[in-house]
Amino acid sequence: MPSVDTASAILRALSALGVTHVLYCPGSRSAPFAYALESGAFGGQARPVLDERGAGFLAVGLARAGALPAVIVTSGTAVAELAPAVLEASHARLPLLALTADRPGELRGVGASQATDQSRLFATHARACIGLDAQEPSVALAGQVSRAVAAAVGAPTGAPGPVQINVEFRDPLTPVGAGARGEEGQPVRATRVPASAPTPLRWEEAVGEASAGLIIAGEGASTRARLWSQASGFPLLSEPASGAWAGGGVTPYEQSIVAGTLGRDVDTVVVTGRPTLSRPIHALLARPDVRVVVVDQHAPWTDISGNASTVVADLAPPTRPCGAAAAWAARVREACELAGRRIGDLLAAGSGRTMIDLARAVARASDGPLVLGASNPVRAFDLAVPSLEGRAVHSNRGQAGIDGTIATSVGVALGSASSRSASSGGRVTAVMGDLTLCHDASSLALAAATHSDLDIVIADDNGGGIFATLEHGAAASRDAYDRWFGLAQSVDYAALATAYGVSFARADTPEELSSILVTPAPGPRMIHAPVERAAHLYGAIRDILR
Repeated sequence: MPSVDTASAILRALSALGVTHVLYCPGSRSAPFAYALESGAFGGQARPVLDERGAGFLAVGLARAGALPAVIVTSGTAVAELAPAVLEASHARLPLLALTADRPGELRGVGASQATDQSRLFATHARACIGLDAQEPSVALAGQVSRAVAAAVGAPTGAPGPVQINVEFRDPLTPVGAGARGEEGQPVRATRVPASAPTPLRWEEAVGEASAGLIIAGEGASTRARLWSQASGFPLLSEPASGAWAGGGVTPYEQSIVAGTLGRDVDTVVVTGRPTLSRPIHALLARPDVRVVVVDQHAPWTDISGNASTVVADLAPPTRPCGAAAAWAARVREACELAGRRIGDLLAAGSGRTMIDLARAVARASDGPLVLGASNPVRAFDLAVPSLEGRAVHSNRGQAGIDGTIATSVGVALGSASSRSASSGGRVTAVMGDLTLCHDASSLALAAATHSDLDIVIADDNGGGIFATLEHGAAASRDAYDRWFGLAQSVDYAALATAYGVSFARADTPEELSSILVTPAPGPRMIHAPVERAAHLYGAIRDILR
């Protein structure tokens, strides 16, 4: 069976099953997919991408913005290049289809070029691995693709995540006969598998009585979090990328509130999503005197200390406010207002040119989706930005790596442009450190090629500033820190932007950055914003209510 016919059948099935984007990375063994795409076998958006690693994180960004993407790569090391994005998608529970072209079985283990054991390369990080060979387009083939898409979206009852479809193509890899004429072949009868929603457990049964409770939302939080807060009277604390900010009702300065004296009175916490940013939050969830209720319909749920008293798939809001909720909520609001004043005073007494100042400037001057680097930028927003209400905020906190942040931002921009949601429309602003930018510099080509409405803000603190906020900042000497942790790069960012065809601006102060951000610009733009490291501010803000 001509391989192009098989590729066409797979793409028609993906299109029928709701896959929105196909990212094709060039290669010989994957060429049947290229011919199939050229003939119009896929009905969604398809685009070529040079670099497999960038394509993987472009797909991550698309998935974060609500799309259902597939990435096509050739055999050999090209498959391994997808591994970082597959890990991120797995831990962040993002649907992603990896279509990996393979050599036929008789060419593996005999020294053939570009042949390796790539089936199940992603092991436990993939929700499923489906192996296909070149075969007649059929109901059975469409059924296998249906199973792959269902596993990726977590239907009917699983967790969303990456799925590998490994296709063994045999020669000829070019169109033959009907495939060369671009005929559609037989109709695809794909099997749709809807996701099943869990039955919410009664609040009174799961949570019980409480007088000083909090709702804590991490990445991938339930959309019910705000409703629980409103009905119970428990304040809602949220990490930037939880999704909870888009609906509003969030109490800011979560780290300061929990680390302060008020945090000692908390007796109950309802956790949704994966809180990963804050050591004070982790310490609260580990306290034996705090009742911890985890809401998560999939394993593994977040319970690092093993302290959860109850784990439920879904939770119904209470029918009445809990205990002395009104008085407790008033105390939390007062603490929030005090923290805001003290943080403002602390920053006013400083240079005004730190990552924290930059984060507040970006929040004020932009109103579209945000993509925050997984190291210091997302922490700066979490610590000191008073409001992200109505904003879609993304950060690759599934594995909290700096990999592919530019590519992810491009994916968010493309996905947001396709979305009709008010909370996800508009120009995307990505904030990342200088090392994060350098690590993914080649993905500037993606930004330019897609003409993304994207501002890439480089918060340049001359190397890896995140480690200075951790114990390594105190343990290592200045020279040792700069040598082994800082790794400052000597880069001409203006020349780098020009090389990739991206417009460039420089902002020496947060005020200048604000002025640039409020000025419309077509296509992608890189903004170089030098900042002071100011590692002491992170601990000072966290402990500002102690």
